[in-house]
Amino acid sequence: MRKRISTLLAFLGLTLWFGLNANAQNTQMVYSYHHPDEPTSMWGTKKHENYDVAIHIKDASLVGSTITGIRVPLPDNVSGLKPKGAIFLTKTLSVKSNTNVADVEVDSFDVRAGIVEVDFQQPYTITDEGIFVGYSLSTSSDFDKTPIVVVAKSETDGFWIHTSRTYRKFTDKSATLKMVSAMEVLINTNLTDAATASLPDQFAAMGTTPTLNATITNKGCNGVQSVDYTLNFQGQSLSRHANLKTAIPGYFNSQATLPIELPEVVGSGQKTVTLTIDKVNGIDNLASNKEATSTLTAIAFIPTKRPLVEEYTGTWCGWCPRGFVGMENLNEEYGDDFCGVAYHNGDPMETISSTSFPNDVPGFPAAWIDRTHETDAYCGDAEDHRYHANVTYEQYRQEYGVADISVKATLADKTITATATTKFPASMEINDRYQLGFILTGNGFKGSGGDWAQTNYYYFGEGKKYTDADMNTFTNGGPSVSGLVYNFVILERSGIYGISNSLPASVSENEDNTYTYTFDLGKVSSVIAGQEKLTYDVIAILLDTQDGNRCVNAAKGHVTDITGITNISTDAKNAKAESFYSLDGKQLPAPAKGLNIVKMSDGSMKKMMIK
Repeated sequence: MRKRISTLLAFLGLTLWFGLNANAQNTQMVYSYHHPDEPTSMWGTKKHENYDVAIHIKDASLVGSTITGIRVPLPDNVSGLKPKGAIFLTKTLSVKSNTNVADVEVDSFDVRAGIVEVDFQQPYTITDEGIFVGYSLSTSSDFDKTPIVVVAKSETDGFWIHTSRTYRKFTDKSATLKMVSAMEVLINTNLTDAATASLPDQFAAMGTTPTLNATITNKGCNGVQSVDYTLNFQGQSLSRHANLKTAIPGYFNSQATLPIELPEVVGSGQKTVTLTIDKVNGIDNLASNKEATSTLTAIAFIPTKRPLVEEYTGTWCGWCPRGFVGMENLNEEYGDDFCGVAYHNGDPMETISSTSFPNDVPGFPAAWIDRTHETDAYCGDAEDHRYHANVTYEQYRQEYGVADISVKATLADKTITATATTKFPASMEINDRYQLGFILTGNGFKGSGGDWAQTNYYYFGEGKKYTDADMNTFTNGGPSVSGLVYNFVILERSGIYGISNSLPASVSENEDNTYTYTFDLGKVSSVIAGQEKLTYDVIAILLDTQDGNRCVNAAKGHVTDITGITNISTDAKNAKAESFYSLDGKQLPAPAKGLNIVKMSDGSMKKMMIK
């Protein structure tokens, strides 16, 4: 059996290596889900068992290229591993009698610390059906419980795993474990300068020149510095050259974004955009698929998107202070465009039982954006002890908001009347797909006593890793922090889901649709009792019932208290009526029948009854 084994002292993680002559007919590339700038870590079941790890290679660009070997990353200490391992190629992952059975090839190798490079005895030519490539290790004791080198990210087909005790059938665990294998597959190919593109579907306002962000993916050995492409849109064919702002590194499947400016959008409706990558680095594109298409939908306007952020917290929760800070940061940054809701549990501000949360909350603290994306109210998706919630929030602000939405609300005699106005950029049939919901929140809660003091784990240990100044109240505090003012507290809502028939069965382009909902503060009198400086907001949300009740847009309105507004009288000195409003805060061209709110020239507000 022919094989070549080389051991590196340190795992450099070089995801692409190719020969001195990059233009040679057969150039060696490395296929890996691990990129050079990504740190690695160790994973294992912490049990004494056998491991089979694989990745799946199925890419049209690689059909006809040849797999020659594999680089197996191993821990620095291999004393807990058996001295022999195996590499394998298989079209189908199969387990018989709890043992991996490969249908193409299996070769052995000596287990050594670092990276072990092994040649397959019979090089394998990749076909369009794809191939699984992997390696097997066995533990000899409980000493090395995490022998698998991984990278912390999730990619389909990046981490197929079978073990003799824990994972008794092959499963792609990348999504659930949020990791991929760091193995590298050696491939001989004639692909040097090659790239593919993908385009997002997008909405654009008529009369604008929108920009599509194309994703350029490297399919060759060389990096990508420039592309020549042809753009076809609205009957026009445009040829352009573009130097990438950030060159794509020279490893397979690395990516960069290329802004594509479209000509002016003429007329409404769906339009096809076609992008063809003709050349890469001035050389004819060698990729098998050079063309990408997408659909651009031309509409009257682009709705303003405001994501809904729902945080789950409690004063008893020692890790929840970071959510407290993150929500305040988001509110400071986005102001009235921030639609934040805090669900308190097990403290004096609890109004909604945990069994009635709109999200599946595995533990506290937790946060969800638009009821579809679980994140952290402080770190966002970064998980690095820094404030990055705004980065994740901003990603959702870029999504299409379906319709513009606004909300006006007034308080009179413990009744809050909220009216949401929606405006769709195109005529469409709704048929109850989209529904409105309403959430009432209170700001300015404070109190004394242990139930109001926020338990704090950030003054010691792991909590001290939160070094930004915005966390000083807690990192410089003690085991509990008193005197906090709590905002965004949910008091009432129209329901977990939307209100059926809260929108017309069909809507017309650019026309207002209104719906009114009322809240009774008497239902939460025990929660707001003794709170002298509360203010209220109403958040109107637009839910898509055909997409798991995903929140597609939201808007926040401050509640105006009209309880104490006096009637207009003849002795109003020299003040004159300047403007007129309905009870829901909508300005009127003239007083209407019923009760009107009148703004006077001296700034005061009065009531006027028209019979």
